[in-house]
Amino acid sequence: MRHDEERPRTSGFLADGTVPGHWTQVLGAMRANPFTHLALDEVRTEAAHHLIVVPSPEVARACFGEMFDTFGDSIEVITVEELVPDRVPVGTWVFLPHRQDGWTDLEDASAKLRAALVKENSSREAGDKLVLMEYGINLWMWAEPPSSGGDPVCHAGELISWESAWALGASSAGGSDGSDAGASADGAKPSPPAASARPPIYFGLPPILRKRRWDS
Repeated sequence: MRHDEERPRTSGFLADGTVPGHWTQVLGAMRANPFTHLALDEVRTEAAHHLIVVPSPEVARACFGEMFDTFGDSIEVITVEELVPDRVPVGTWVFLPHRQDGWTDLEDASAKLRAALVKENSSREAGDKLVLMEYGINLWMWAEPPSSGGDPVCHAGELISWESAWALGASSAGGSDGSDAGASADGAKPSPPAASARPPIYFGLPPILRKRRWDS
């Protein structure tokens, strides 16, 4: 694994970086495993709402193409500063930027936001809770896949565990990296591309996958 001081640091989205080829194999293996794979229809059924927290429409397009293509206007996209934990509806799947992604300012903001959401969840009844997950923005440019030793980073004593990682099923549209998708002039929700340009791997098991593993 990599320790915190070994990981590259940046102040923005590595938009021009080429995703290393080995992530294609990592993603394929995850999609072939029922314990690390959810079909888009399963996500539609299980999640009451979808809330994606992003620093910019550019990041949303790159990381969530499949979800935009499938769910369209049912996904809410907001910035880190806009999210108010006690206003998030019951049963929402909240996707946060990864706290150990390499984007320094965003890591700090996401860590504080996640702490606020965890606190909010602790005050809710069992049936009213939120599902919290994280996604990598720049992570794929430097992280080590499971085949190279497991967890890609050790940060402040906390591991990013591949045991909590999962992937969406392939988009039925396919074929596009979403690079031609546009956003409104005021920075609103991006137009839905046909596929994600970044490997859509998430950290934090949703209840359906947790139960599937327990039942096995």
